[in-house]
Amino acid sequence: MPKLVIHMGTHKTATTHIQDTLYKNRRLLRTHGLVYPTLGHERGHHGLASGWIPLGPRYSYKNPERRLQTLNRGILRRMKASDTVFISSEEFSRWNPRHVEMAQLRDLVSDFDEIKVICALRTQSGFIQSVYQQVSDDRNPGNIDAYVDTVVERDLVEGLFTNYHRLVRHISDGFDLNEIRLINYERASAQEGGIVGAVLQEAGIQIDPKALQPFDAQRHSNVSPEPLATFAANFVAHTHKAPQWLVRAAGKTVIETFGAETRTTLFSKAQIDTLIETYEPKNRALERLIAATQPKFRMTPIDAPLQGRATRNQIGAEFFQALSRKMIKIKQEARG
Repeated sequence: MPKLVIHMGTHKTATTHIQDTLYKNRRLLRTHGLVYPTLGHERGHHGLASGWIPLGPRYSYKNPERRLQTLNRGILRRMKASDTVFISSEEFSRWNPRHVEMAQLRDLVSDFDEIKVICALRTQSGFIQSVYQQVSDDRNPGNIDAYVDTVVERDLVEGLFTNYHRLVRHISDGFDLNEIRLINYERASAQEGGIVGAVLQEAGIQIDPKALQPFDAQRHSNVSPEPLATFAANFVAHTHKAPQWLVRAAGKTVIETFGAETRTTLFSKAQIDTLIETYEPKNRALERLIAATQPKFRMTPIDAPLQGRATRNQIGAEFFQALSRKMIKIKQEARG
């Protein structure tokens, strides 16, 4: 009987890149025993979660339960016993405003003899910061101190788990712990083959990641603004969404202040300490939870991605004065 792999993200762990790459190379991967099904208009299988989570018309399937049953019955009849069906959506790992009932999901795919759930986990400092920057593309997240305080209080950022011990407990409501495999995102990204190679290896697919064609090199070449630039633009915009010209002006001010090679973080030193105090014990609890099945798994230390970065404490009146001058110049040039 073929195996089923459910890749549940999580968010901000290159899930779109993984989905795009597997979709682009689905014919090649089929020769290596992996079936990456085409179930809707999107390359990810987000619609499979839409029976529990309202995702909007772009991502939803009309009958997600029937699509899951198709995996069980339709695809299985056309596959070898050694094949692997691979489905992927980070929405499986969402908690709020609604979430997937894991016991129901497990029951819907029960025709598979072997099931593996894969989750890549990004250390909380990088994860929260990345979510904040993505949210800033759509709206102003508001006061950064209040934003981080709310995350720490609820163990959620924009409805996504920041307490990964809770996430694994949630998944284990339907799946055995020995069916759940965790990937350290930072470590996987740094190794040869990257996160795509790590996910395929965990899925049991023997293929050289170098053989995979990129989905769209241009698409992945866009560089996000430095986190401090995002923060500064949001701060100036107050309650409004920061326009792109303001984000670019803030980015130039960050470069002039710290140099082009310096990376930044939107957190203050006190917030970094709070994240360490809050999440390091919870990460140890996670490691103990899965010790029997993944004894070598370790989360990246909270402060590791922030080493050598300029913090929010390092910008003040002079920075915002320089940004104001840039804003005035941009406005004057716009008037001609």
